[in-house]
Amino acid sequence: MEALVGELGRPAYLRLADALRAEIVSGDRAPGSRIPSIAELCRDHGLSEQPVRQALRVLTAEGLIEGRPGSGTYVRVRPVPARMARGRYQVTGSPFAAESRARGVEPSWSCDSQKTYATASLALRLGIAEGDPVMQSQYLFRADGAPAQLATSWEPMAVIGGTAVVLPEMGPMAGLGVVARMAGVGIAVTRVAEDVSARPVLEIEADPLGIPLGSTVLAIERTHWAGELAVETADIVLAADHFRLSYEIDIPPHKP
Repeated sequence: MEALVGELGRPAYLRLADALRAEIVSGDRAPGSRIPSIAELCRDHGLSEQPVRQALRVLTAEGLIEGRPGSGTYVRVRPVPARMARGRYQVTGSPFAAESRARGVEPSWSCDSQKTYATASLALRLGIAEGDPVMQSQYLFRADGAPAQLATSWEPMAVIGGTAVVLPEMGPMAGLGVVARMAGVGIAVTRVAEDVSARPVLEIEADPLGIPLGSTVLAIERTHWAGELAVETADIVLAADHFRLSYEIDIPPHKP
């Protein structure tokens, strides 16, 4: 019977994870290279199947390896995080398009919009009543054709209903971004609030983003305000190891 506990009481599956991790971090196992099969790892390390599977789950959760159905397990190719500028918004054009082109990639996106009704949490974010009508738009943003971020946006129908911007990707100001679209119908956006958190990717997000389950994502809750009127709120999701958020914040002048 195999020993399940190694030196200093460390379980066998963690010792195997340690060994494989060290090979990956050092470059001995190159990005994109195949991890030995479970049977091979059992034989090479004198372990049964259970601790080997546990070790692979640990490394998958750490984002170091990924399974490919029908092919095996591979060292994950970890991208160099791209800088995503936050904190400065423009009135002309899409912020995503401008930011993408600034780092040398071509932006594109798809969008599905439909009228729905505010949940209790959404009503709180928008300062409206639960059940009030809103326009919901779900986006998949791409950079050079590769998935970059997901976003779901809600705009109160009391603000945009009957205007030329009721559908954000249709009409004369299609695709121009919230600030530009609102300006086009006489609404001046005065501030943007963002709350950023990190969490595991959801199953429904992993495939559209092109990342494995177990990955970490950055979740941005964003709201555009015109004075005290919330004109849009959105949930933005992007892979944490693909991007780093960079904020630039103006400091008002002051006297020493």
